[in-house]
Amino acid sequence: MVQITQTAQIHKVLNTLMGKRPCSLLVGSDEHPTGFISYTNLSTGLELKIRTQFNDSPKERKIILRHNNKRITVICRFILRNGPTEILGPQALEITDDVKKIETQSLVSTPFSLSNLTSTREIAHIIETNRKKVTSYVLNFFDEELKGLAPFHRVYLAMGIATDVRLRHLIRNPRIIYFSPDPPSGFRPQQFFPQNIYLAEIQRSDLKVPLDLKGEVTIPILYRQKLPIGYVQVNTPRFVDDAVFQAVKKIAVAIEAQLRKVGLAFEEAQTLPIARLDTKNLELEISDRILLRHFQPNLNLLFRLQKGNNVLGHFTAVVTDSSNLGGGKTRATLEFQEMDAMAELNLEEALEK
Repeated sequence: MVQITQTAQIHKVLNTLMGKRPCSLLVGSDEHPTGFISYTNLSTGLELKIRTQFNDSPKERKIILRHNNKRITVICRFILRNGPTEILGPQALEITDDVKKIETQSLVSTPFSLSNLTSTREIAHIIETNRKKVTSYVLNFFDEELKGLAPFHRVYLAMGIATDVRLRHLIRNPRIIYFSPDPPSGFRPQQFFPQNIYLAEIQRSDLKVPLDLKGEVTIPILYRQKLPIGYVQVNTPRFVDDAVFQAVKKIAVAIEAQLRKVGLAFEEAQTLPIARLDTKNLELEISDRILLRHFQPNLNLLFRLQKGNNVLGHFTAVVTDSSNLGGGKTRATLEFQEMDAMAELNLEEALEK
């Protein structure tokens, strides 16, 4: 191993490679693809900006670069976080032979491709900018009606990385969530939160709800009728009847409509060829560094799928793996989330032909 600590030499290496090679964040022994933003040599020292999915603020970060079968570990001092952007100060380089096998052969391309790509994170940043404009209008409009039906309520919109337990659940299965400690016989809601999950994980961070809580309904706020980006939640001291359901649905729809007015669409029109595809997963290779921000593990994506010029529909998927292949390429594996019947049928027919 060769270690470099002199600032001039560190700058020479980083100035040559940064932005020309994909980089990864080293956490323990695992590498996580990271979006490169900029590298500069300031009077106050070297400064490196990256985009990452992590929220922690450690004293030290390690960035991995690969070049000519060498693995270059950039040891950085953590300086500042601004949302998903981290500002780091490179302190040293460790250069070793790259023991990781670099896959140089590309996957065989299929006739399938995806486009109009966006993610929960991209949407969340726009929501954050326009949050007051959206919620103030909607809540003021429905305030009296909602208070009369359900005095305990809230609107949650995704902010940055969605850590809210209900939203995580809705992303996996975007249906109405209904909970009641004692549901009446014959009642068949679309989806239950198991009571043990509600009591153990959700209620402890909830609103102050009445002791005689009889029911809760959570209606997802959807982006393009597909991707959950928030929800309207109501807790009631009585059984949730149809009047409450319909009122909460109207509020969710009104928020969706209001969000469309603030320029929520943030999509990559670029067409990306898909290397492997079945009804459960898809795999593709990305050579554009800017697109890496979409393909970070556990990120939920929305995109349009097509075979040749035939559009199969809009789909949602979660990133299950993202690997640096070297040579400026990253391989991403996505797992489809719940599909509507038409999209599923279109995909099955396209795969059979």
